[in-house]
Amino acid sequence: MHKHKWTEEEREIVRRDYDGHNKTSEIIAQKLTLVAGDRITLYAVKGQAACMGIMQNKSPDWTEKEINILRDMINEYAPLTIARKLGRSVNAVVVKSKRLGLKRRYRNGWYTKKEVTEICGVDHKKVQRWIDEGWLKASWHTGNKPQKSGMSPWHIEEKDLRDFIIQHGAGLQGRNVNLFQIIALLVEC
Repeated sequence: MHKHKWTEEEREIVRRDYDGHNKTSEIIAQKLTLVAGDRITLYAVKGQAACMGIMQNKSPDWTEKEINILRDMINEYAPLTIARKLGRSVNAVVVKSKRLGLKRRYRNGWYTKKEVTEICGVDHKKVQRWIDEGWLKASWHTGNKPQKSGMSPWHIEEKDLRDFIIQHGAGLQGRNVNLFQIIALLVEC
């Protein structure tokens, strides 16, 4: 794929219409794709705006409605899903949840695959192997198969993780194992 050569006319469109929002950037990208004949992405628009020095640094303030949606969703959904719902970046969702003191890891008795990797001190491929071999029971959280984009996290019940640790815990070793979390899981038996 070749790098697009920006014309002064295209820069003028960016200068005139760019406001720093993804939706606006997408509209500009679609407009420029029609004009230029090249496929121009919203990231290309944002990059060009940054080169031109018109990058909008401040994102819009959070509304009460957005904060309530964030509070309702943070325990059940991945930041990517929440970001898409709110039309914000994943980073904005993570930062706002931290500033509000919301715990993203509390999942009402279930864990994501990423959390299991951190507890067991192994990489995601090993946890996936455990799931594939049936050693660790897991389901798709939203009923949709997890994809590389992180759309639907694996849903691993606390009881199933506890059973796995009891049956296969001897295989867990290394300095990355979170012993406190494992002990807390086992004490709840």
